[in-house]
Parts: sequence; structure tokens; C-alpha cells
Amino acid sequence: MTLLFGLVFAADSEPPAQPDQLVAANTDFAFDLMSQVASAKPDGNIFISPYSVSCALQMTAAGARGETRTEMEEVLKTGSLSMDALNVAFKDLNQKLGGRQDVTLNLANGLWCQQGFKLKRDFVDTSQRYFNAGVANVDFENPHSADVINDWADKQTQGKVKGVVSYPFPPLTRLILANAIYFKGKWVEPFKRSATRRRPFYLASGQSIRTPMMAQEGSYIYQETADFQAIKLPYKGDLQMELYLPQTNSNPVKFLSACLQGQTWQKIQSGFGRSEGEIMMPKFKLEFSVLLNDPLKALGMKDAFGAAADFPGIADAPLNISEVKQKSYVAVDEQGTEAAAVTVVGVTASAVRMPPPNRFTMILDRPFFFVISDSNTGSILFMGIVNDPAGAE
Repeated sequence: MTLLFGLVFAADSEPPAQPDQLVAANTDFAFDLMSQVASAKPDGNIFISPYSVSCALQMTAAGARGETRTEMEEVLKTGSLSMDALNVAFKDLNQKLGGRQDVTLNLANGLWCQQGFKLKRDFVDTSQRYFNAGVANVDFENPHSADVINDWADKQTQGKVKGVVSYPFPPLTRLILANAIYFKGKWVEPFKRSATRRRPFYLASGQSIRTPMMAQEGSYIYQETADFQAIKLPYKGDLQMELYLPQTNSNPVKFLSACLQGQTWQKIQSGFGRSEGEIMMPKFKLEFSVLLNDPLKALGMKDAFGAAADFPGIADAPLNISEVKQKSYVAVDEQGTEAAAVTVVGVTASAVRMPPPNRFTMILDRPFFFVISDSNTGSILFMGIVNDPAGAE
């Protein structure tokens, strides 16, 4: 295996970074993608990193042209930014996210190319310069090639995400692109283990189970509307978990639909205020794996997966995406949260605010939606739905 790791720096001046526009695009894409995944698994536990998917697809889109690129830009919501400005914005945002104290947040990108297959120099330079991607040559006809990629994923996620690829690879595989994200953070105010009790959790089916529920009271960033309760629990290092509990006549899938239909995320974010209250939430741990081909096609990214794919910026040979998949992991307990995800792209040859009450009680004892986000940039790193915390252990 020949390794080609390194960074390439050009003397040309770069366009100014526009991370705010990128964060807005990533947020819109995140809700589109989560809605597609959740609609296919309405009663299941779900956990994805839309940020990881955005990074992996943006690296791939750097080599797309024509209608293929247009569709990818429309799905990723990045059409308002030039490719150069977009690459600079990703570089700037990744540096901001990765440069934190008091929290572990690691981002990594990698490319593995079939031995003897020639990638365009500009494509490799872009991957290294803006995404700090490691590049390596492998033989996809050798079973060891899967071990190389899986070992990378295992290392980048502290052993939490394993087996992201398997041998044999799809015929004519020429390139694998991957993004890995790993987060481990401690609550600013940890939950007391002595307060954790087994309490009822009401499933969508109407049945109830008993599961360990953490409890805490204090002053929180909170809001309550006719449709949901929401709270932000901060981690050290300026990240936070946002928990959204739909009212009993609703569910997380309906909540996501509302976010996509006029009650934008920005409006919801503006509805938070500080309130005294108490929070009860289940401890949970889950692993999730999803093939994203159909969700991305449903959102409009169709040409990239078929014979009409146009990726001349990657190589001279005709190429198309064979699969986009993600494996993820999350564990939430009294001390904090550990979360990780790896997204792999395989390329083959051819609300209205309501005043909060004086004191609230928020008990997440039925299906809920949650987000892990960066409070500085507003970036959504992970999203999830817990329908059954016992099934998530």
C-alpha cells in the first residue's frame, strides 16, 4: 500500500470563508435527510450524523460536473456558494469545530483509490487542502483493503464504529471516500447517579416499559409551545444536547415534518429562554447503520448513482456513486455523551414562541427527538430519535 498523506498549500488567495451560509445549508440538509430516514423507520431508534454525510458528499461533489453537480448542490443546499467558497467554508468550519478545549471533537476524512487508477491532481489537492484528507492506494480485489479502511474508522472513532465496509467490494470499485466524526463531552452539570430511578417509558404502541431515568433540576435554556417542550443541556466545550418532546398527540416524525413546513429551525431556536425547572430523561446507548442511497435519491440526487453520473473532476474514466452509507454510535449517561459516526461514499466505474411557565417539568417518558449541536457556530453534528430506550441499550 502506497500512502500519499500530506497537505497542499497554494499561493493563490482564497475566497473569504462563509461559514454562516454553510451552516444554514447543512441545517436544511440535515432535516431533509433525517425526515427521509425517520419516515422509513417510524417506530425505530435512529441516530445519524448529517454533518458527516455533508462532508463526505461535498468531497465527492468537488469532482462532479453538469446535472450531477447541480443535483448534489440542490440536495446539499449549497447552490448559493461557489465551489471554491464552499471548500473554504468547510475548511474554516472544520477548524472551528476541531479547535475546542474541555471536549473531544475529532473530524477526519480519507480517500482510498484503486491501485493503478489515476485521480485528477486537482481533486486530490482539493481533498487534502480543504478537507485535510489522507489519500492512499489499495487493491479493492484484495480482502486486506477492507481491513485498511475499517482500521481507519475504528481508530478515528475510538473503537466505537467498526466494520464500515466489507469484502468483496462492488465490482469495478475505484474509490472510497469517508468522513469520521467522534465526540465525547461531559455535562456542565452532571446528573447525580443517586437520582437515577427505573421509571415508565411509554412506547408508541401504547405499551410501557421501565427504564433507568436520570433526573435533575435547576436553571435551563427552555421553551414550551402548544406542540412541544424543548431544553438545551450544555456540555463543557460549548456543545449542547437539544431535546424535543412532542405533545402526546404528536410524535418525532410529525415534529420533523413541522420543522420542514414553515416552522423553521431558526424560529424554534429564537423561542428559547431561561427557566427554572426539572428534567427527567432516559439513559440510552444505541448503534445505527443506514444505507442512504434511497433517501438521497428521494431528495433529488439521482444522476450521481446511475449511468448519467458526471464526475470528470475525479478522473477521466466514467464514474458513479455505488452507495452512501453511515454507521453511528451514541451513549448518554449521568456524566455526559459519547457519539461517533462514519460515512462512506463508494465510487465505481461506470415555532411561534410561547412564554414559559414560572417553573416547568419535562419528563422524556415517550418518544423524543434530540440533536447534538455546537452553540458557537450553530452546526448540527448529530440527530436522533429514541422510540424505545430499552431497545437502545
